[in-house]
Amino acid sequence: IYTTAMADLFARYHRMRGARVHFLTGTDEHGQKIARSARDQGITPMDLADRVVERYHQLWRDLEISNDDFIRTTEPRHFKAVEEIIRRITAAGDIYKGEYEGWYSAGEEAFIPDSQVEDGHDTATGYAVERLAEPSYFFRLSAFQDRLLDWYRSNPECIRPQTRLNEVVSFVESGLRDLSISRASLRWGIPYPGDDEHVVYVWLDALTNYISALGFGSHDDSAYGEFWPSTLHLVGKDILRFHCVYWPAFLMSAGLPLPNQVFGHGWWLRDEAKMSKSIGNVVRPDALMERFGADALRYFLAREMAFGQDSSFSDEAFVERFNADLANTLGNTASRTAAMVGRSLGGKAPEPTA
Repeated sequence: IYTTAMADLFARYHRMRGARVHFLTGTDEHGQKIARSARDQGITPMDLADRVVERYHQLWRDLEISNDDFIRTTEPRHFKAVEEIIRRITAAGDIYKGEYEGWYSAGEEAFIPDSQVEDGHDTATGYAVERLAEPSYFFRLSAFQDRLLDWYRSNPECIRPQTRLNEVVSFVESGLRDLSISRASLRWGIPYPGDDEHVVYVWLDALTNYISALGFGSHDDSAYGEFWPSTLHLVGKDILRFHCVYWPAFLMSAGLPLPNQVFGHGWWLRDEAKMSKSIGNVVRPDALMERFGADALRYFLAREMAFGQDSSFSDEAFVERFNADLANTLGNTASRTAAMVGRSLGGKAPEPTA
């Protein structure tokens, strides 16, 4: 909700200033986590995805989100884009087939370095990991270390805030390993082009949504020509590496423009821990919106968190912000303005001037 509400705030602001805006959101629906969750519920992965997506659509309607498009990675238009970007990366000589063995976190849909695993869990996130060994297609990520560092240094605004840029630069400077981009032990995903024994690794699949939604890889790519490269990717800081290391490297290999900026925002905390559906310490928006309205929730999210930093949620802080800022300050301003218009202007507000 936070990411999407803030993107909506930016989109509305730029539209009001007369800019052409294309505000995209959506869902990435492939990968091991989805497949396992569907299996545990006795339904197909597609049935699970449809159910989740409908909840998103309803929530965005309730919050009055003004997105121009909603991309699902199970759509045919997305398949075409993934196939095209892999074709380009393959033509550039940056994909090879090999064997992979390592620790895999289904919760993060990512391989975890040995140094970050203890007692069967990722020490950074707490997610369980498992040992996987299988054939895989690899992307030559290691070949892009210098090019990525050059991009960061020549475009210091490409990653914000500065602390996030520093983290990414430090990660890349420490050395990059080639990246597994396919799975042979999983069926729920986009079939790897030319090899149906594999599906495309979920992050190469998911990241391509930014251009698949614009028509990349299809006959009508006019939106791609107008809106890519993007002005802003707005993401949580926990997926910064995928957006600031893997994604620009894929684009470089494919000969495509890089996004202008990636902003990694902070986390909402509850009891000093990151909110997580798997942990269960989340705040459900329904009761807040039912009692206070969608605008109050949107305002609180924008006002309470210093953009880019972490912030703690509490019911007390929400109520205090609602009473002080909205009921008292804004409410008094509206009341005094309405009284002045009625008293001095015959009850009719004047036309705005430039």
